[in-house]
This record gives sequence, structure tokens and C-alpha cells, in this order.
Amino acid sequence: MNNKKVFQYSLVALLFITSFIFYYKYFVDDVSLVEENISKNISEETNDEINLNNSNKNQIENLKYISEDLLGNMYTVTAKSATFKEDKSNEVQLFEVKAEIIRKNQEAIYIYSKKANYNKMNNNTVFKKKVNVKYGNQTINSETLSLNFKDNVIEIFDKVYYFDENTKISADRVEIDLIKKKFKISMIKEKDKVNITSKN
Repeated sequence: MNNKKVFQYSLVALLFITSFIFYYKYFVDDVSLVEENISKNISEETNDEINLNNSNKNQIENLKYISEDLLGNMYTVTAKSATFKEDKSNEVQLFEVKAEIIRKNQEAIYIYSKKANYNKMNNNTVFKKKVNVKYGNQTINSETLSLNFKDNVIEIFDKVYYFDENTKISADRVEIDLIKKKFKISMIKEKDKVNITSKN
């Protein structure tokens, strides 16, 4: 074999080795990276589907609870949607909430709020965000309302504004005794004073 053919074979071998190294370095790694990304995306999509399914399982639309005691007093709560808490089976989080308290020989109390936490065992409810209460000709706006049936008390606090036909009141807290039909309006700090504006 002459030198010319040896040189040609050497060039072919060198070209083959260079092509193999180039392919391995730039294409095999890219393929592995693509496969890894595909696998990661599939995993993320699967997790998203699982989370969505779990969320849908815990959510219900147009929910309504009605309770009545032995004296005929009724409490009704409706919500556009609700989610159930897995760790607290007796509690339900409500959204776009309307509630009605009807007690014998008393005017009905209507409560509206954006959100609420409702306890299915004792009917106690904490209304939150843009709370609006209507009781006869009286209206109370606030950010939080706690309804406690055990103590028969409604506590309203956080930016409380009370008004009727003749009076406007700004205060920290309003308490309504459902048995005695009494209102108590107060401030958290004793040195602060309730702001009252009267038309008379």
C-alpha cells in the first residue's frame, strides 16, 4: 500500500471520529435535555390536573344551609360557592354569602358578605369582607362579623359604620344580644370616643 492510500484512509478515519464526537457532544446531550424537559412538563401537567381535580372535589356551587331550633327560630345561609376544608370536616368556607336570622317576635336580621367561615355542627359563622347587616331600619357595615349561637350574640368589628334614618355612628365594635334585643356600641380603647352624627 502506497503512502497516498494510507493518507486517504487516515483522513476517512479522522473524519469519522470527528463526526462521531461532534454528534455525541451536540446532539445526544440535546436529545437527553429534550427528553428531560418533556418528562418534567408531563409531570407538572399531571400534578396540575391532580390539584385541579382535588380542588373540584372540595368545591360546590349554590350551597344552602337551613337550621331550625325547638322554638321555631330559623337560620338560613346561602352562598354562590363553597369549599370544604379537608383538615376540618365541620367547617365550610363560603363565597358571596347571604344569611337570614328569623327569631319569634323579632324582626329578621339579614347579613351579606363576600366570604364566611361556617361551622356545620353549631351554625356559628364568621362573615368577612364587605359585611352588610340590615335589621329593621338599621344598617351596619363592617369588615368582620362573628355570629355565636351558643351565646346568642352577634359581634361586629373592623371599620364599623352604623346608620338609621336619623343617626350615623362610627365605632370599633357593635354587639347585638339576640335574646334581649339590645345593641352595644363601643370603642376598643376607652380613651377613644364613638363618633355620632345626628340629623336632629
